[in-house]
Amino acid sequence: MQELAVTGPNAMLAFFALLVFMFLAALVIALRNAEPGHRPEIIRALAELMAFWKKR
Repeated sequence: MQELAVTGPNAMLAFFALLVFMFLAALVIALRNAEPGHRPEIIRALAELMAFWKKR
């Protein structure tokens, strides 16, 4: 149990790093496959999402 308490913060940090990496990879894939005319819409939607999370 003591070993779990010691490795817990590192495991949580690794989990959040994995989430960030997956989000960035999805963003790169979405922007790569999007038509040039749709890219501003994707970027605008991401900006609105970030503004929504900052309000909370």
